[in-house]
Amino acid sequence: MDDWNLLRSFIAVYESGTLTEAAQRLGSTQPNLGRHIRALEALLGEGLFVRLPGRLKPTERAHGLHATLLPMKAAVQEAGRLFAEAGAKVAGTVRLAVSEVYATHVVAPLAAQWLAEQPGLEIELSVSNRAENLLRRDADIAVRFFRPEQDDVIALHVGNTELGLYAHESFIARHGEPTGYTLPEEAFVAGFDRETSPLAPMMKGTPPPQPVRFRLRTDAVLARHAAVETGLGVGVYLVDVAAEQPGLRRILAERFGQPQEVWLCAHTELRRSASMRFVWNRLEQALRERLAPRSGAEIRASASR
Repeated sequence: MDDWNLLRSFIAVYESGTLTEAAQRLGSTQPNLGRHIRALEALLGEGLFVRLPGRLKPTERAHGLHATLLPMKAAVQEAGRLFAEAGAKVAGTVRLAVSEVYATHVVAPLAAQWLAEQPGLEIELSVSNRAENLLRRDADIAVRFFRPEQDDVIALHVGNTELGLYAHESFIARHGEPTGYTLPEEAFVAGFDRETSPLAPMMKGTPPPQPVRFRLRTDAVLARHAAVETGLGVGVYLVDVAAEQPGLRRILAERFGQPQEVWLCAHTELRRSASMRFVWNRLEQALRERLAPRSGAEIRASASR
């Protein structure tokens, strides 16, 4: 293996899912990346992707190869950061669009570290559960829970999480662990006010005979979480966030849940801005580490450090 471009192309194809998107990401061409993948498969003596309509599905060997290459990718990114910082100053404002929950539990603590490291950097957090338009420059970088469809937007899948139903240990001590969607009359479910409830797609199997009754209604996610964490009811959490909250336990896991992809997106100006590259690289590394498969105990231990 004397041509590292083959590995670079493989990582791009693996993470983007198509030759077209990988070529856009690397500033290359689809035929060139196709040749790289075929050459790498020839070296390995087996296929790395199953060709499906509109996408490439990685094989088990591809999953293993990608996991092996992640440290190399991180080292290359760090080297690139050092070169970039040597020739360009990290200064000015970077605007990040992120959901209410991730802004509070993930991005704000990270931003504090970045600002301490780079005195010339300024961070603006656009906190909303709606998708900001990167092409209109509503934000420079966005964290999204769906694959973006806009053209001319850099997009990178950084991991997966899940929505689940949670209750505090004090709630379970009083009422017992729920075995179904019917809760005691004195308990409540923290739910939505003006927004349309998206609970139905998360319910697996037979749904409840009657609509879920929300005794506390608010569209503010953090307010719903605060109510759940007092032990007064149950509510929906991202599992990576819930794992960091003391006393929370997932309930009805076999009956309620929804996978969530996590995407890091940016305006194409990223390639020309040292400040945007700095924030992107730090955020990508942090999200990949956060969303890497591991136990809840490991996540809590990491959060306490």
